[in-house]
Amino acid sequence: MRFLIALLCYSGHVTATLHHLFVGAFSSPHLYAVGFDDQSLTLTLLNNITTQDSHFWITLDHQKKNLYTTSVNSWSSYAIETSETVQHRKTIPLEGNCIDSQAIFVQSLPVSPYTVYGVTFGGNRSCGNVMSVDHEGSLSRIIQSFDYQIGSGVHGLTIGPNHDVLYSADDSGNSLWAHSINSDTGQVEFLDRIAAPNYGSDPRHITVHPKGKFAYVVFEGTNKLVLYRIDPKDKTLASAKSFPLIPPGYPNSEYWSDEVRLSYSNSYIWATSRSHRSSYPGYISAFSISETGDILSQLFLTPTTTSGGMANAVAPSTSSDEFVAITDSEKGLIQIWRFTGRRTEVVATLDLRDGGCCANAFWYD
Repeated sequence: MRFLIALLCYSGHVTATLHHLFVGAFSSPHLYAVGFDDQSLTLTLLNNITTQDSHFWITLDHQKKNLYTTSVNSWSSYAIETSETVQHRKTIPLEGNCIDSQAIFVQSLPVSPYTVYGVTFGGNRSCGNVMSVDHEGSLSRIIQSFDYQIGSGVHGLTIGPNHDVLYSADDSGNSLWAHSINSDTGQVEFLDRIAAPNYGSDPRHITVHPKGKFAYVVFEGTNKLVLYRIDPKDKTLASAKSFPLIPPGYPNSEYWSDEVRLSYSNSYIWATSRSHRSSYPGYISAFSISETGDILSQLFLTPTTTSGGMANAVAPSTSSDEFVAITDSEKGLIQIWRFTGRRTEVVATLDLRDGGCCANAFWYD
């Protein structure tokens, strides 16, 4: 009903809008500026931007003036000059006990002191780097390095709605971590490590509802979306219920689930799985959620057009619930899917095949 009301209001005054996205690449030194016209339903490559390195993950700051990226063994920031151009500002080498690892994920704090958090993947453990920014939002320096335990392999981060907790999804360590965030410095302090409910669950990515009562975690190994309750006092997590991200009877060993994201209105959760084989598709699913963030129902489980490769990373529009972007690294493409409130389908595809695309996408406007 919420989606229908929003859609009716939208359809009463239809004007074409060109949305802009940035797309990262796994194995080539490029960023892609992409345009999506929501009336003609077309995707266009606006600019192929040569960068300092390949970028496994990209994110924007709270004002969308800076783009932060992971590189092979460093962190980078770019000033966003227009919706189609960026300018490299800074690259900071990894520090701490994981300097030879892959920088895998980066997340920015949307309130002062606007610190940026990055984690590594690979080696005998994951490490975190906390970075300060200058007055323009560019990366400045690493102000803290911290370690996860031996055997960890953190792949995703999210920040709690009160900006006081950093949650980490530890894929290799089969656990979730909570660190408190110092409101003055942005530095973190260990709060808790929560083991996944089953061996081989492998939490990959995590996001938190803005009301702060629930978190959503994708389990890569068991191909599930798991709802966690957040303790209001100590901010620790307890699993509540789970939902499948592959069809019943399909073997977990053939799939590896990937991403979880909230919709624009915070009324829906999106999650995806990938296939290990190019001959089998991955899957995309959406869930309706209550105003407090509890999952009410799984709306659909729809095959994607490819396996997803290393991606199948879903990125909901930042202006409506109607569209989501999905990136694929098997064939090197980005797609826009339209959501009706009950089902979803591809409405636009852009082939960016150049040997490195595509990692994740981020809506700029």
